[in-house]
Amino acid sequence: MKKLFRSAALTLAATLSLAVTGCGSDEAPVADGTPVDLSTVTLKVGDQKAISIEVLLKASGQLDNLPYKIEFSTFTAGLPLVEAASAGGIDIAQTGNTPPIFGAAAKADIKVVGALAATGKGDAILVGKDSTVSSVADLEGKRVAVFKGSSANATLLLALSKAGLSLKDIEPVYLSPGDGYTALKRGDVQAWAIWDPYTAIAEQESGAKQIVAADTVANGNNFWVSGTKALADAGKVKAIEDFLRRYAAATTWSQNNVAEWSAKYAELTQISPAAAQVTWTRSIKQPIALTDAIVASEQEIADAFTEAKAIPGKVDFAKFVDRRFQQ
Repeated sequence: MKKLFRSAALTLAATLSLAVTGCGSDEAPVADGTPVDLSTVTLKVGDQKAISIEVLLKASGQLDNLPYKIEFSTFTAGLPLVEAASAGGIDIAQTGNTPPIFGAAAKADIKVVGALAATGKGDAILVGKDSTVSSVADLEGKRVAVFKGSSANATLLLALSKAGLSLKDIEPVYLSPGDGYTALKRGDVQAWAIWDPYTAIAEQESGAKQIVAADTVANGNNFWVSGTKALADAGKVKAIEDFLRRYAAATTWSQNNVAEWSAKYAELTQISPAAAQVTWTRSIKQPIALTDAIVASEQEIADAFTEAKAIPGKVDFAKFVDRRFQQ
């Protein structure tokens, strides 16, 4: 567990900023039919230890016989991945439902190129084992840890709204996942909004309790995000097409081999096998079509952040969607 939290420190994203300009509303142009030599292409993939895309692809055999090169970089959460994609530091990354919204609000040079469904049961608001807080309504006046711009941020915002509260009714404490867990255990905060595997770790290790999960308040979707620069490169586009197919195959493998995948994940991250098993039973992310309904669901979340004045202005999420990779 300690290795998982330590390795969550920002790498490339620490030097990047969302202070970018120019995002057009049209899909980035690519020369159709242009011959591409994939052996000359290097696809830069942003990863998180919590997601472990590289390990999943390797465990499932999907990194074998690649026609291009892949470079993986590890980040702490989704918003730094969006920053890196916008700046051209990476070509593609997987995030939760909220980082693309924050990126769009900052006019980042990104497009959402794919969607993944998840149950949302591992994205939750946790309280300590002995806490008397038993509902979201009980959070009024309390300190709540959350990573700003993460899917947990949306879970918190929407759960509060459903309970008749707003962010103004609590004291948000914006912390990294590792620091949030420490703050909860020490009693520095009374609740913590977070996602798997951190949810499972806290439940298994310290007896933390869920008072609400994202499946009751928000969509559980994740998204693939690419920078517009990568999407204007014919070689990168071909590599992304292949990469997304490989990830879909790897996900199918993980669903059919949960025990093997959970064991490999536990070994990599040094978390308990029990926490790994819980995570990959309830939080496997299945690629799905990037439909109008999914875009509309994201728009609802974006509008909630706008209403809460948590992002600048109004986001038109559809303008940040590129559907060319739908199969």
